[in-house]
Amino acid sequence: MEKNLTNLNNNISNLDKMNILNKNKSANMNNDSKQDVVLSSSINLFRNISGYKFSASNDRSEKENILFQIQNVKNEIKSLNDYSFYYLKDISRLHRQLLIERGVISSLMLQKISGKGLILKPDFVANSNKIFAIIINEDEHLKIQGMESGIKIKECFKRVLKMERALEKKLSFSFSKNLGYLTSNPSLLGTGLKAEILVHLPGMVISSRIIDFIKNLNQIGFGVSGYIVDDNEVIGNLFRISNLITLGKDENSIINELYAISQNIIEEEENAKADLKKNQEFDIEDSVFRSFGIIKYAKILSFEESIELLSMLKFGLDAKIIDEVNNFNFYEIINLISDANIELNYINNKKATEDEIDFIRACVIREKLLND
Repeated sequence: MEKNLTNLNNNISNLDKMNILNKNKSANMNNDSKQDVVLSSSINLFRNISGYKFSASNDRSEKENILFQIQNVKNEIKSLNDYSFYYLKDISRLHRQLLIERGVISSLMLQKISGKGLILKPDFVANSNKIFAIIINEDEHLKIQGMESGIKIKECFKRVLKMERALEKKLSFSFSKNLGYLTSNPSLLGTGLKAEILVHLPGMVISSRIIDFIKNLNQIGFGVSGYIVDDNEVIGNLFRISNLITLGKDENSIINELYAISQNIIEEEENAKADLKKNQEFDIEDSVFRSFGIIKYAKILSFEESIELLSMLKFGLDAKIIDEVNNFNFYEIINLISDANIELNYINNKKATEDEIDFIRACVIREKLLND
């Protein structure tokens, strides 16, 4: 924490050293290559309502008062007319699991569901590429969230900020002149903003460039974690990159820095792939074709194994190692083959067994990748 705070004043110079602020280098890259590297963008603004204890300390009665207050405010905001209010206790098991898998809520939110709720559009099941929501009484009283596929950091922030401003006209948020917005998590003090991108970096991982890149990101106040949020597991060469500190920075600085980082990551990944392509080794080709063989013939595939195999196949397609599979959008297929999505869309009227889900997942992947 102290190291990161010390580095705040050196952020711009460090970014220059990493060539992160050089926008021209990635200008010639097409949208497809960008989409293949930066899979999604997300923005979270955390707020607490004045006069109430933080969520970890308040009781059920206080949580319900906050919930009812926000529900009433939602009905007064015209821009939220297309959104629906949901009590968490009224959301089905499968829809709760889907919200977890898509990163809208955490699994910890389900431990005590009384006094908790969400505001989001009713089409959130079908629309996996764009989700905007307001989560009530999770870690903070309010989490105003936006997620979109691709590099949509600035667009997400603009829309989330508009939602936050509409709420702030009706609610009194906890705020200090010295510290900014007050939160139970010290790392969110100040702007209360967490900006994040999900990236797919097989080239950097295979070439080991990822190690130094992560170190450089940490030095400028950005953290790297795995795809599965709850246990921070790294699977499928997927990484979440987000700001570590909000105190001492304004929102635009955080957004602009992350956007610049995303451009640099695309360049670094493309360079890594190009170098690997020049010096293709048999073990890399072997990994790609082994992944192809397993996907083609496996009867059951777990979610984690599927992500690993799909990552290698995507790398093989990009490096022109393999052409026996259809090109695919990695982010879309991740959402498609999640457990809850399979149960909701492919299995009806009963709780599926793990083997049934894994069998259908293998079939869905083959249908998407192997059939023209």
